[in-house]
Formats: sequence, C-alpha cells, structure tokens
Amino acid sequence: MQVYFDLLITIGIVGTLLPAGVLYYSAKKRVQSWEYRHKKSIHAFVVLLLLGTITISYGSFVEPTLLVTHEQTIHIPNITHPFTIALVSDFQLGPYTKTEHVTHIVDRILLLHPDIVMLAGDQLDNTPGDIDETMYITPLSRLIDAGIPVYAIPGNHEYGIGGKRNSLDSLHFFGDMSKDAERAFKAIGIRYLTNTLVTTTIHDQEIAFFGGDSYLAEKLSFDVLKDKPQDIPTIALIHNPGAIWLATKEDIDLVLSGHTHGGQIRLPFLGPIGRLDEPIPLDWYQGLHQVDTNTQIFVTSGTGESGTRARLFNPPEVALLTVE
Repeated sequence: MQVYFDLLITIGIVGTLLPAGVLYYSAKKRVQSWEYRHKKSIHAFVVLLLLGTITISYGSFVEPTLLVTHEQTIHIPNITHPFTIALVSDFQLGPYTKTEHVTHIVDRILLLHPDIVMLAGDQLDNTPGDIDETMYITPLSRLIDAGIPVYAIPGNHEYGIGGKRNSLDSLHFFGDMSKDAERAFKAIGIRYLTNTLVTTTIHDQEIAFFGGDSYLAEKLSFDVLKDKPQDIPTIALIHNPGAIWLATKEDIDLVLSGHTHGGQIRLPFLGPIGRLDEPIPLDWYQGLHQVDTNTQIFVTSGTGESGTRARLFNPPEVALLTVE
C-alpha cells in the first residue's frame, strides 16, 4: 500500500513539473508554436502547475516532518490546582515513522515539563511485514526516566482494524497485535489502559483517568466507571472521537481523542479532506469542543500519517493541555 501511495506522489510531482517545463520551453523558444503566441496564458498556467508541484512536495516531504506545540487551556469542575497533560496520538510507527520520529516527540515533551503524558492510540501502524514496530517506541522510556507518568491506550491499528463498518470481520485488514503493543509499553514502564480506571493524585488533588479500549474493535466499555466517586474530576482517554456519544452518558468531564489526524489534509473553505465514518461535526476533527453541559472533547491532530505520507495545513502536533 505504501508503494501505491508513493507512486501517486511521484506521478503528481512528475505530472505537474514535466508539463510546466515543456510549456515554458515552447513559450520561450518555439517561435511557431501556439504557446509562443499566447505567452501570458501559458506563463499563468505554468505558475499553477509549479504551485501544484510545490504543494505536493511540501505536503509529502516537509510538513510531515514538522512538529508544533498546540497549547490549550481547559476548564473543568472541581479542579483546585491546575495541571498539565501532554497529549500525543497516532504515531503510526511503521514504514514512514520510526525511532527518530518518537525521539523528536519525546524531546519536545521533555521541554514542556508536563505533569502527565497521555498517548491516545494508533501508536503502531501495523503494516504487514517482518518488522516488529514495537521496537520504535523505545525513546518513550526517557519520559519514565524523567519521572513523568505515562498512560497509553490502543487505537484501531493495534487491532488491525480500519475502514468502513459493515461487519466486524470486514474490519480486520491486518493482524491483531494489540497484545504485543501492550507488552511492549508495559516493558518500558508505561501504564497501558484497556477499559481501565485509574485514580491518581496531581498537585494534592485526586483525578480519575479512564483509558478506553478500541471503539472500532467494539471493545470499548465504561463498566468500571460505575464504582467511581461522583465528585472526582474525570478525564477519559478514548482513541476515536466517534465514541463521544457513548461517553456523554457517563460521568466524564473531558474526553481526549485522536484518530482523525485532523483530516490529515485540510483545505481552505473545505476543511478536513480525510473523513470519518462516525457522525461527528467536521469542526470536531481537531481542537476543544463543548459536547453538552457536562462533557467537553479535545481532539489532537496526531503526529503520523495513515495511508499516504501527506499533511497539508495541518502539521503534526504535541498538545499541551492546561486543566484548571
């Protein structure tokens, strides 16, 4: 599949750059040509073709290598002492993003000094082959060495699932490596949450964190929340924001999600190009949103790419959330 998308990128670059060169040459040198007699129109068209070349090249080879910090303040009830969360999602570790990608992210997180780090799923791309993608997560151990608590959940790719929701069998397009992922994260000291409720103390206040299993794999369950004290602030880490309509039925103040990649490619007036099957507003593909009177959702655009290695007007991000 990666070869297919790389071929499309190559075709896009050659298919815009080559005609631009031919047309410019004709308008400049071939005195008897139609292009020579219509230089202004040809020059304008050449500029458009070259803009296409630049856009494809930038979106494929430059923007995916960037990393921005998205800072957001979030107000939820009963917080007496503000704290910070570094939220990262969708590493998609595999053919395009490897150890260096994770190292870059860890370097940024360490500079931000968050109180806690949350990894919102699809850490692994789960691409068919003999390479063990879990070996790329090793730099995350530096966060543990720095004394920062790190929590992770699976996404759909760990289960080998994606695409249209017709039947569960049709969703499995790669092998299920969710257990391999869980073992690898636990081996470096990261708490791996699958429908797990954790109560912890940050700055002398109790906070409840719920880590949900994969929504697309139909493994998400909120049963453990039945035993949660009602007056404790509760933050849920759920990979797919399509699960928000289930989360609003629970006592959850804030849902943190990824999965959307922010649409991966975003165009003016059109918004996200990559769309979900789940019915959520396009505005919710990234950023903070009020779902109802009790629940907010924050969706990060993530750091990796799914399918083609392309991002446009939507660089990879580490989200630094100040909860107060």
